[in-house]
Amino acid sequence: MQGKPIQIISIGNEDDTSGSRCILELNEAELIPLLMDEKVKDRDVCVISVAGAFRKGKSFLLDFFLRYMYARYVDGNVSDNDWLGGDEEPLKGFSWRGGSKRDTTGILLWSDIFLYDYPTGEKVAIILMDTQGTFDCESTMKDCANVFALSTMISSVQIFNIQSNIQKDDLQHLQLFTEYARIAMEDTGKKPFQKLQFLIRDWPNEFETPYGAIGGKLLLETILNSKEKRHEENEQLCENLKTSFDEINCYLMPHPGLTVQKPDFQGCLKDLQDDFKKHLLDLIPLILAPENLIIKEINGEKLKVAHLLEYIQLYFESFNSKDFPEPTTIFKATAEANNQIHATNAEELYNIKMKQLTAPDQPYIDEAELKKKHEEYMSQSISDFENKPIMGRAKFIQKYYNKIKNYASSHFTQFAKINEAKLALAELNYLNDKNSCIRSFEKAMDDFFIGEAYTPLDEFKKIMENVKSKILQKFDSKRTNSTEKIHTRIRKELVEDLDKLYTKYNHQNEMKLASIKSYINMECAEAKKLYDKLMNNSEQSIEALTKAHAGAKKQALEMFRKVPHVGAEDFFKDCENQLIEKTDKKFNSIKECIVNKQQYLQLQFSQLKMNYENLMKEVCKKVLTNDNLLSKHEEFKGKVLEEFDDLTNNGKSVNYMVERRQKLDEDIEEIFDYYKSKNDKSLNEFVQKCISTKRQAKNVLMEPLENLSMFDSVDDVNSTYNRAFNEALDLYMELQDLISFNQETFDEYLSELREEFEAELQMFTRRAEVGERVKNAAKTVLLTVVIVGFVAIFKVPPPI
Repeated sequence: MQGKPIQIISIGNEDDTSGSRCILELNEAELIPLLMDEKVKDRDVCVISVAGAFRKGKSFLLDFFLRYMYARYVDGNVSDNDWLGGDEEPLKGFSWRGGSKRDTTGILLWSDIFLYDYPTGEKVAIILMDTQGTFDCESTMKDCANVFALSTMISSVQIFNIQSNIQKDDLQHLQLFTEYARIAMEDTGKKPFQKLQFLIRDWPNEFETPYGAIGGKLLLETILNSKEKRHEENEQLCENLKTSFDEINCYLMPHPGLTVQKPDFQGCLKDLQDDFKKHLLDLIPLILAPENLIIKEINGEKLKVAHLLEYIQLYFESFNSKDFPEPTTIFKATAEANNQIHATNAEELYNIKMKQLTAPDQPYIDEAELKKKHEEYMSQSISDFENKPIMGRAKFIQKYYNKIKNYASSHFTQFAKINEAKLALAELNYLNDKNSCIRSFEKAMDDFFIGEAYTPLDEFKKIMENVKSKILQKFDSKRTNSTEKIHTRIRKELVEDLDKLYTKYNHQNEMKLASIKSYINMECAEAKKLYDKLMNNSEQSIEALTKAHAGAKKQALEMFRKVPHVGAEDFFKDCENQLIEKTDKKFNSIKECIVNKQQYLQLQFSQLKMNYENLMKEVCKKVLTNDNLLSKHEEFKGKVLEEFDDLTNNGKSVNYMVERRQKLDEDIEEIFDYYKSKNDKSLNEFVQKCISTKRQAKNVLMEPLENLSMFDSVDDVNSTYNRAFNEALDLYMELQDLISFNQETFDEYLSELREEFEAELQMFTRRAEVGERVKNAAKTVLLTVVIVGFVAIFKVPPPI
């Protein structure tokens, strides 16, 4: 036996002065946890109370009740009727003892509440209650009446424990309830009490009326129905009593035996008479067996354990006064608790419907529609209250209508905030989806355009549009009708961002084409140089020169035609034609010089070209921008042409010198093309390296940012960004160590990188700010359901 008696109501003095009035004390500290336990609070309740005169064995009897309860409802075994215990087993449970002094004071409940589930699905909780003995020398009539009345109002079965026979005084103790019953029936038309069980202890007249329920029924009919030699007052009391309880029974018990009067009596079965034990086995199942349990009802409605607490608290207030409460006061307390429970149920109905409406798995609701639903559910809750068996007059009931309306109105604010939080959360999710879509787009495009191959513009556009379409379909898959406006706004932002990325990747693709062209240009220049080298070693006869030209041209073309040119076929063909044209022109020029025998001037001519080339070779040790390279070219060309102008003409005509000067200019331009092509190639390689490193640096930045929760603060975003920014920047700065480094290009892509980093910071800061709005909304209401929904539905951490 694990339980113990808990005193829920005790009797004490108002102060320490002599003659101070007695007051009742309610032990809510233990009562509330007992009745509000999750395992019992929503079960129908059966309260079995034993009340009566002191020292008449109420607690003694209840301890046998406990043996039955543990056997039947805990161990599940009463088949062999061995639940009474062993012959030598002392009786334990509620405190009891023989003698003339009272032991139990006030009202006590057994701490173990027994549970039973009927096959029909009905779940019941069974509470055993013991009361202070009435009419002892230490209690006033008011104290006794208060305790007796309280136990009767609380219980569904009141066992009235009486010694030897039912006396007039015993019936008069019930006068209060008959008056209360009359008032209650006038209001509800229903009997207010359920079962009154007279238990006559030590029945002395077995030979006239037998022990047990049959004898009790005979005795009860004699007392309640016989009109012989009975005062009119008692007759009316008996009539009123019959209309107060649904069921009135009586049981006649034999004497337990004289051993119970001994000081050392411990309640062992061996010390009890067989008749007494026999009738214990008969009596207790009549009251406690599942088929005989009586659920506590108020106004025809079954009571839950949690509701019982409200009745006890309100009855306690009524009885804890200087004067004994009037029946109308008790009725008012009953009506108050009854109506309060139905009002609370109506409020809960509103609460359940609104919770379902605003649950995490439900979409955001337009404000006007939410208000409409609020009005609808509030009306349904009021109708539900009206359809319940409420008690009291219209003026008394009106306050409950107002209470339900006030409850709904005040809680509507909370549900509206939950709904607003859902809207903010939807925006947060859309922002997160948008960011994810951008990352997916970038990854898909990087995968498509990996490597150095150029993609023709038409094919490039087709790929871009295809990826963009899939990304937008992915984003649209999260759209809901209730958040269409937010979705449309953020989708527009996404499209704008994708279009910017289109420009970015198109530029990268064009840079690949430029790189291919620069490589073709460089190889064309190398082929020209090869031709010049071969031709410089040729003999000076026209025949030898012609043969050398054919061989040099062939080698130069073979070398050039090995150059990869996918994507730049037209440009390659133009360069090939230029190479052919240049070699032929070079051949004709050399042939003309041989014919005119201008070896000296030609030597000076070659020296001037070499001077220019040496200057260009030196300056091109570094990678220059096209503007810088062009500036150096113009400077060096001007210097070489000035040196040509200072040459003596050796009797040659002005026209001849002009032609040679023009030829020198053309050859210098040809040399410049060679160095420009080499510089372009190195510059384009550095551009591609900048693009690649910039992409890597951005990944370094994005990884810690994307690991942030949607509910991390703006400060969290900033601190994470700053750490990642420095790491990413260090990676990009490594480009300065490359041989092909170019400061202007480096700075250009560094500026782009900083702009992209700043855009990402703004994106995650915006997301964090929206997350703060969600958390702030959560702080203003009880968001248990929302917090759980965030994890279960939205897959994000709960707001703190």
